[in-house]
Amino acid sequence: MGSISHNTDRGSTDLLPMSDKTFPGSAAAAAPVSSSSSKKGIGRYLSYSGDSVQAFVGSYIAPLVPRFSRAAAEPKNAAVEQKRLKAEEAGEKPWQGEVAVNTEQKAAEERAKRLLLQREKIIARVSVDNRTRSLVKALNRASDVRVYINRVEELSYHLLEFPETRGVAVKEKAIPCLLRLRQAEDPSLKAAVREALTLVGYTNPVKGQGIRVLSIDGGGTRGLIALQTLQKLEALTGKPIYQLFDYICGVSTGSILGFMLGVFQIPLNECELLYRKLGSDVFKQNVIVGTVKMGWSHAFYDSETWENILKEKMGSDLMVETSRNPKCPKMAAVSTIVNRGTPLKAYVFRNYNLQPGVRSHYLGGCEHKLWQAVRASSAAPGYFQEFALGHDLHQDGGLLINNPTALAIHECKCLWPNTPVQCVVSLGTGRVETAGKNNTTYTSLKTKLTNVISSATDTEEVHIMLDALLPPDSYFRFNPYMNEDIALDESRGEKLNLLQAEGLRYLDRNQEKLQKAARILTRDKTTVQRLTEWAKLKHDMYDGIPIFNSKL
Repeated sequence: MGSISHNTDRGSTDLLPMSDKTFPGSAAAAAPVSSSSSKKGIGRYLSYSGDSVQAFVGSYIAPLVPRFSRAAAEPKNAAVEQKRLKAEEAGEKPWQGEVAVNTEQKAAEERAKRLLLQREKIIARVSVDNRTRSLVKALNRASDVRVYINRVEELSYHLLEFPETRGVAVKEKAIPCLLRLRQAEDPSLKAAVREALTLVGYTNPVKGQGIRVLSIDGGGTRGLIALQTLQKLEALTGKPIYQLFDYICGVSTGSILGFMLGVFQIPLNECELLYRKLGSDVFKQNVIVGTVKMGWSHAFYDSETWENILKEKMGSDLMVETSRNPKCPKMAAVSTIVNRGTPLKAYVFRNYNLQPGVRSHYLGGCEHKLWQAVRASSAAPGYFQEFALGHDLHQDGGLLINNPTALAIHECKCLWPNTPVQCVVSLGTGRVETAGKNNTTYTSLKTKLTNVISSATDTEEVHIMLDALLPPDSYFRFNPYMNEDIALDESRGEKLNLLQAEGLRYLDRNQEKLQKAARILTRDKTTVQRLTEWAKLKHDMYDGIPIFNSKL
C-alpha cells in the first residue's frame, strides 16, 4: 500500500500549477522531505557498513553498474600487479604461474580431443560391425534371385570398403550362407557369390593332387622366351594354361603374360602376336626426345601412352572381380614400393583375400584395377615413370624380386596351408654370362654399377635355393643361356626372331624335362581326396556336422 500512496502523491504533485512546483536550487528543495512510502530505498542499504550489505552490493549490484564493477575489479588488479612486482624483485619470471596453467589447460584439451577422437572411432567401428552383421543376416531373408543378387553385392561393396570386417562376417556365418547360395542355378547369382566368398577369404580346393604354381620373371620383350615354354607345355598336356595351374604370379613382363593367359585367357598363338605389337607400340621413341624426357622425368618412354594402352586393353575391372569367373586361377603381380624408406618393400596385387587371421609376409590387396597392377609392376626405372597409387610410389617388381617363385609359394601356403605342393614351373626370360677382366687391383665405376644392377635383378639365386628345398620332381626351372644380351626394350623383328630361335634350341635340349613337368601337372585327384573335399564342403555349408567334425 505504501507504494500506491507514493505513486498517488507523485501524481498529485504533477497536477499542481507551475508556480507551486519546487525546482532544484530553491529553498524548498534544500529542506528534508520525508517519503510517505513505508518501503526503504536502495540508498538506505548503501549507507550500512555491515558484511551483508557489502556482499549484496558485490554479488548483485556491482555486475549491473559499470562504476561498481570497475571498483570491484580494481583491488584484484592491484593485487595482481603487486604480485608481479614482487616476482620481478625476487628475480622470477613474470606470469610463470599463468604460463604453467595455460600449458596444463592445453594438455588437458589435447587429451580430451584424443579421447573424443578415440570414442568416435570406437563408435564408428561398432556401427560398421553392426552394418556387417545386418548385411549377413539379410542374406537369409531374401525372397527371390534378384533380391539375393542385390544383397550379396551390397555385402561385397561393404567388404571392399571395410576389409577389416571380414572377421565379423565370418563369425556371423557368412561363409555357410554364401556356399548354399552358390548351389543356385542362376549364373549371375553364382558370380556374385564367388566374389563375396573371395572377399571374405574363402578359398576353393586346388584342382589337382596338390598346388600347381606358375611363376614368370621380368625381362621386357624377352618374355617371348617364356611364351615358347608355355606353348610346349600346352601342346604336351592338351590343356590351356589357366587349367594347368592353381596360382600364376608374374613380375613386370611376367605379370602381363600372366594376365593374358590367366585372366583374359587369350590363346598362346594370339598372345605372341599381341606381345610383339605391344612392344612395338610402347618401345618407340625418338632418341633426342627420349633423352630429354630422361632428364626431365627419369623415364625414356612415354608413361602416359603405356597407361592408355593398358586401360584400353584391360578395362576398369578390379582384381577381385576376376574371381567371378570360376575358371580363373589365383593371380598375382608384384611391384616394389619405393617411398616407405629402406629396406624396399614388395607389394602383391592379388585377385584373392587371405582368411581372417592369416597374414602374408608381403603387403598387398585385391581392391586395385587390373591395369593399375600391371602398370605398377612394370614401372622399370629409366624406362617408365614410377606409378603413384594412393600414398605409395610403385616401381618395377624386378627392382626387388625379379624371380617371384619363392613369393608365389609363400602365398600359396597362406591360401592352402594343408595342401602339399604338386608342381612349380618357374620361367626365366634368358640369361647371359659375360667374361670379366682379370684385374686384381681395382674395378671401374661402370663395372661397379653393373654389378649392383646384376645383383638386384638376379634370378638364379632364388632358383638354387628352391631347387635344394622343394621335394624332388616338383620344381622345374626353364631359363636358357643367350649368346647375345638382348635389351629389355628390344622391338626389332630380327632380334626377336633370334631370341626365339635360341629359346627353341634350349627347349629341344630339355625336352625330357618338359615331358616330366607335363606329366606331373596333369595328375588328377585321388578318390580319397575327392571324398574328403566333398565332406569338407558339406561341413562348411551347414556350419559343422558332428560326424564330419571328428574326421576332418
